[in-house]
Amino acid sequence: MNSDTRTAAQRVHEGGDGPPIACPGCGYQNDPTAVFCTAPGCHKALGEFSYVLEELARDTSRITRLAECVAEVSGRPHFVTLHLVWFAVWILANSGLVAFFTAFDAYPYGLLGIILSIEGILITLFLLVSNNRQSAHAEKRAALDYEVNVRTWRLVNHLADHLDAVAVRLERLEKP
Repeated sequence: MNSDTRTAAQRVHEGGDGPPIACPGCGYQNDPTAVFCTAPGCHKALGEFSYVLEELARDTSRITRLAECVAEVSGRPHFVTLHLVWFAVWILANSGLVAFFTAFDAYPYGLLGIILSIEGILITLFLLVSNNRQSAHAEKRAALDYEVNVRTWRLVNHLADHLDAVAVRLERLEKP
C-alpha cells in the first residue's frame, strides 16, 4: 500500500506524479504539470493539443506579418502624433512662413492629399489582412476548445460508465 495519503488530483496538481515532459522544440525536461516549456526563450506548448499561436505563426506569410506590424503601429497614439507633426511641418514648409524652405506643394496641398489617400488605402488593406488573421485565430481557438470539450465529455462518460459498473458490483457484493 502506498504511504502517500494525497489524492491523485492533489499529486497531479502539486507535481511529482509522473515522468517529466520533454519539450518537442528544445528537449528541455519540464515538470509533469507544465503546460508550456519553462526553458528560457522557448515557451512551446506541451501536450497532444496544438497551440493556436504556434499554428498561426507557422502558417503566416511575410505580407501577413507586415500587415500585423502596420496594424499594431497605426493603432498607437504615437502614430497620430507623428501625423500631426508631419502635417504641421508640411503646411509650414509650403506656406512660405519658413524662409529656408521652397514651397513644393502650394495650397490646397494636392500632393499631401494624394499621399494621404494612398496611405489610407494601404493602411485599410493592411488592417483587413490583420482582421482576417485575427478571425482565423478565433476560429482555430474555437476548434481547439471544441476538441477539448469533446475529449473531456468522452472521458467523463467513460469514467461514469466505470463508476456505474463499480456500483453494480458493489450492490452484488452487498446482497446477502
